[in-house]
Amino acid sequence: MDVLAVVGTLSGVAAVGVAAWQARVQARETIRRRRAEPGVAPGMSVAPPTGAVPELIRGRDQVMRRLRRWLRKPPGAVVVLAGMGGAGKSTAAAALARHAARPRQMGRPRRVWWVWAADPLSLAAGLASVARQLDAGPADLEAIATGAADGPDRFWELLSRAPSGWLLIFDNADSPEILGGSRTDAVRNGLRQAGATGVTGTAGSDGTGWVRPSRRGLTIVTSRDADQETWGRHARVVPLGRLGEADAARALRDLAPGAGDEAQARVLARRLGGLPLALHLAGRYLRSTVVHCPTFAAYAEALDSDGGLRLLDSSGASDRSVVTRTWEISLDDLARGGVPQARTLVRLLSCYAADASIPLDLLDGRRLSSLFPPEPAGRAADHPDLLLEHGLRGLERVGLIDTGSPGRERALTLHPLVVETNRLHLREMPARSAEPDAALVRQVAVALVVGALSGLRVDEPADWPRYRTFGVHLHALLGTAADHLDPDGLTALLRSTWATVRALDASGAHDVAETLNRAALAHVPGPDHEAGLCLRHQLAWKLATRGEFTDAELMFSEVGERRARLLGDDDPQTLTTRHELAWVAGCQERWAEAEARYDLVLDERRRVLGEQHPDTLLTRFERGWSIANQDRFEEARTELELVLRDRARLLGEAHHRTVGTRHELAWIAAKQGRPAEAERLYRHVLDDRRRALGDEHLSTLTVRHELAWVLARRGRSKDAAALFAEVLAVRRRRLGEDHPDTRATALALDRLSQGREVDARHLV
Repeated sequence: MDVLAVVGTLSGVAAVGVAAWQARVQARETIRRRRAEPGVAPGMSVAPPTGAVPELIRGRDQVMRRLRRWLRKPPGAVVVLAGMGGAGKSTAAAALARHAARPRQMGRPRRVWWVWAADPLSLAAGLASVARQLDAGPADLEAIATGAADGPDRFWELLSRAPSGWLLIFDNADSPEILGGSRTDAVRNGLRQAGATGVTGTAGSDGTGWVRPSRRGLTIVTSRDADQETWGRHARVVPLGRLGEADAARALRDLAPGAGDEAQARVLARRLGGLPLALHLAGRYLRSTVVHCPTFAAYAEALDSDGGLRLLDSSGASDRSVVTRTWEISLDDLARGGVPQARTLVRLLSCYAADASIPLDLLDGRRLSSLFPPEPAGRAADHPDLLLEHGLRGLERVGLIDTGSPGRERALTLHPLVVETNRLHLREMPARSAEPDAALVRQVAVALVVGALSGLRVDEPADWPRYRTFGVHLHALLGTAADHLDPDGLTALLRSTWATVRALDASGAHDVAETLNRAALAHVPGPDHEAGLCLRHQLAWKLATRGEFTDAELMFSEVGERRARLLGDDDPQTLTTRHELAWVAGCQERWAEAEARYDLVLDERRRVLGEQHPDTLLTRFERGWSIANQDRFEEARTELELVLRDRARLLGEAHHRTVGTRHELAWIAAKQGRPAEAERLYRHVLDDRRRALGDEHLSTLTVRHELAWVLARRGRSKDAAALFAEVLAVRRRRLGEDHPDTRATALALDRLSQGREVDARHLV
C-alpha cells in the first residue's frame, strides 16, 4: 500500500469585520510562530496567559508565598494545584508565571513555558514548542511530538541542559493519564477517556512520564484531580478551594469598585459561594458597558430571580448552577444591549473541545449567518462578519471567552466549566425565544469544521498541522453533536473525521489517529453506512501495518463485500478495498495470489478511471512489487520505470508516491546484484524522505533499514551494523519490541553479527 506510514459601547464598534478582529488579537499577542517541522505536531505558543491576571490574587496569599519560595528553590517535587472547576488554579499558576518572568537581580530572566494538557494533541503541540525553544533536533522533535516511548526521556534531557531556574506549567490536566508517557492504554485512549481520573500513578511524576520532579526548575500542574496516588510520591498536591467571605468580597470590589459597599459585596460573595470563577465573571460584568444590574445588590437579586434566566439547577445548590446564573445574567444584558448573538456564539463554541484553542479563522460569518437573529433595517443585516465580531467582543468583555493571552495566537478559549454547562443547555433546556435552536447550533458547529478541513490534502505534510489542530475538536463534536445530527450532517462529520485520521496516521500520530477512528466508529448508524465503511477500511489498514494481517484481511473482506453490494463492483471505493486485499495478501507473502488480485483491479481501474489516474498508477506500482517478490526482477523493473515516469509527470518529482517508486527500484537493483547502484538510489530516496518527513518517520526508518542491508551486501559490515543498531533503537522507542518492523531489524542485526546473510523484508 503506497501510503505514508502513517491541526466604548458595543453598538459603537466600527464595522471593520472579523479580519480586523483577528488582526487586533494577533497584534496584541505579538507572537512569532515558526512553521512546524514536517511530520511534527503544529507549533503552539507556550507563553503563559498573564495578560488578564490581577496583581493581587485575593485569598491565595499563603499559596502564592509557597509557590514563589519553591520557584526560588525547587523542592524536587512536582507541584499540583488541585481543585474544582472555577477554583482559580490556572489564575494562581499564571500569577506565578508573571512573577517568574520578571527580571531577576542577578542572572538571566527565567524561562517560563505554559503547556495546555487537556488532551493529547494540545499536549504534543505544546511540548514540541518547548522542545524547539530548547534547540531540539529533528529526531527529538519527532519523538516528542508523536508520543514515542522515549519522548519523555528526550524532553527531560533537553530540560536538563537548559539554564536552571525555569518554570514549566501543565495547565488543565484533568485527565492525568495523558501525562503518563506513551505506548500505554491510557495514552492510546486519551481522547476517548477525557475526564477520567483516579488512576493510580497515571501522571508518571515519579520519573517516567512527561511530568517529572527536578531541582533545576519548578514543574506546576493544574488539575481537578487532588488524589495523591494519582500524582505519585514525588508530587506535592496543593488544594485550592473556595474563597472566604472577606476575600471574596474584596475580589468583587477589586473588579467593580463602584458597584457597592463592603456589606453589599459580602452578600453577593456569599450568594456566589466564594467560587473564584463566578466572582470573576460577576465582576467583569459589573464593570462592563452593558450592565442591566449595575450594583452588587441588583446582581444578587437577579441571581435569585427567575426573570428570563435559563437555569440548569433550580435548587441553586451546585457550583455549576451558581456559575451558570452568573454568565446567563451577562448574556441577557448583552442581548438587551444589542448583541443577542453572544448567547448563540457561546453555545456554539461549547460544542468544541474544552480549553483547547479554537482558531478564529474557523468562525466563518457566512456559515454562522443562519444562527444570528435578524437585524433591524440598516443595522448590519447583510454583514454576518460584523455580527460575529460584535458577539466575540461582547463575550470577551464579560469574561466568557479569552482571546488576549499570549498563549493563543489568532484563537480563543473558554473555561472548561463554561463549556460544560453550556453543553448542558444544548442538551437539557426546552426551546425558548431567547435560546438558539440547539439542533441548528450543532449543525453549524460541524459545518464550520468540515469547511475548514475541506481544502486540505491528507498526504500533504504542509497540511498535517491543520489536521492536528482540528482533530481534538472533531473528537469533541463526536460527543456533543454526532447523536443529534441529521443524516447528512452526521455523514459530513464522519467523513471529515476519516480524512483527519488518515492525515494523523500519515504524520506519525498513530495512537491518536486510532483513538479518533474508533470514537467515530461508535457513532456510525449502521454497518452499511458509507462513511462508516471508510472508517473501517482505514482501521483494517492500521491493523495490517501492525502485523495483524488476519484481522485486517477479514475486515477488508467485509468492507469490500458491503461496498460491492451497495455501490457496485466497479465503484472506485469498491476497487480501493479490493486493491487493499491484494496488498494484504502480499504482506503475507502470498505473491501469486496478490498478483492475480492486482491484475483484476488494474483492469477495472483502467476501464473506470483511465490509465493515468493516480489510483491506476498505484495498482500498477504494487503489482510491480508483487512481481519483484517472485524474483521476476527485470519484468518488475520495466513496469516500475514506466510508473516512475508517469508519476513524476503527473505528481511531481518530490511527491511521496514518486519517491516510493524510486525506493522500489533501489530495492530491485540490490536484489539483482547491483549494490553500488542500489546504494546510490537509496541515499537519494533517504534524502527525500528526511527532507519531507524527518529522520525518524516510519517511512524514513524503512529506507534506513534497507540502506543498512545494502551496505551489508557490499561487504561493509561495520557500517551496516551501526546503521541497523540506530534503526533498531529508534524502532524500539517508537514502535515497541513486538512490532514487525522492530523484529525485522533485530533479526537483521543478529544475523549480521553471526556472519550470516542478511535480507530485507520489503513491503510497500
